[in-house]
Amino acid sequence: MYGFPKDFDGSFFIGKRIELVSFAAYQIWIGFEERISITIESSFVHENSAEPKSAQCPPVESSSLMRLVGRMVTSVAADELGTLSLTFDDGQILRCFDDTENYECYRNTVGDAEYFI
Repeated sequence: MYGFPKDFDGSFFIGKRIELVSFAAYQIWIGFEERISITIESSFVHENSAEPKSAQCPPVESSSLMRLVGRMVTSVAADELGTLSLTFDDGQILRCFDDTENYECYRNTVGDAEYFI
């Protein structure tokens, strides 16, 4: 719905490791080093070699996101449609989508700053 601000620079993710993946009924929280996090409330895709890729949306009954714990971000892409793509040091990819018109789909927190997408 909101997309990224024109000056958004996702490079703060580069080199950061995931320390925690936490699930609630309608949210998934991914905690990185240095007070960086993503809270997912809408569609996302986790691509890895062990499972086929398909979009999921909270609440999830099962997930492979736990495989990201300890992995480090090697590249970041954010497009005009509000899709955030993180690639990790072992080739896994996490994509968060801005696909709900009336609500925030996910948010990135960096220290005290928040980006609502």
